Amino acid sequence: MQAAIDFSKVQANGRRFFVASAGVADSTRPAVLCVHGFPEGWMSWRPLMERLGAAARFHAPDLRGYGLSERPADGYDVFTLTDDLKALIDALQLDRPLLLTHDWGGALGWIFAHRYSPFISQLVVINCTHPRTLVRAVLTFEDFQTLRIPWVPFFQIPRLPEYLLTTRLGRQLLSFSFTLREAQRGRMDRALVDEIVARFQKPEDLRGPIEYYRQMVYTQLFAARRSRLEEVYAKPIEVPITLIWGLRDRALSAQVAQKSFGDAGRQGEWRPLPEVGHFVGLEAPDKLAAEVLRVMDGDRNQRPQR
Repeated sequence: MQAAIDFSKVQANGRRFFVASAGVADSTRPAVLCVHGFPEGWMSWRPLMERLGAAARFHAPDLRGYGLSERPADGYDVFTLTDDLKALIDALQLDRPLLLTHDWGGALGWIFAHRYSPFISQLVVINCTHPRTLVRAVLTFEDFQTLRIPWVPFFQIPRLPEYLLTTRLGRQLLSFSFTLREAQRGRMDRALVDEIVARFQKPEDLRGPIEYYRQMVYTQLFAARRSRLEEVYAKPIEVPITLIWGLRDRALSAQVAQKSFGDAGRQGEWRPLPEVGHFVGLEAPDKLAAEVLRVMDGDRNQRPQR
């Protein structure tokens, strides 16, 4: 039986967030805060929430600038975005949730865990290299990582990407960016991809999501912001880390990604998924559910009974 999903608007960090929630609370397992990637939104977690709703309580917000969450003009730097996550944990009254992240949400997850480890029980990252590891690989051309993400320079152009990608042809390109990255043709949930892409009807719908990329590049370019981020990285992550990786990810190198634990400041568990692409939750939700349940059960064995 699939778990029912309910929706709410939550005030956090001075902004309003749309949050989808599903599942039952279990005192032996932590709640799960799901942090989506680009250009997905909360609904990319729906297949997982439907499968694991009997195991734990899941909360999946639209991040700042996405979907039905507030779309302010600013606040797309990683410091504000990770403060958003901390405020959401407080607003949702979550007791050290498991932080489950993918893609851009994974970048925020790595940085959040450096800044705020005491507020979560574990970090699970799906197909996202530690940001420090990724930037170094881009700058040194390691395993051709520089060539694997050509949209990042394009996204630095003001206004043009938002305009082009929200035309009819642009939305077709966005859909293609999902299906192109599946490991085996036909395995991705096309209807869900269409639902995700349909939310981008006008440039304003995509301005916030693209600002994530712009602000991260600005953080690398401006010394003060870069130094602040390096100070964050200097504090090791204090919670267990699991890195789940669809090995057929063409955009992010698995070879580079495995070096993420060095920049995290602690060893973690590497969980490769052969014959799965970048969008694990859309292409192989059963495999992802099995991995997440395994992590939750490991946490339950160490969690005190109440």
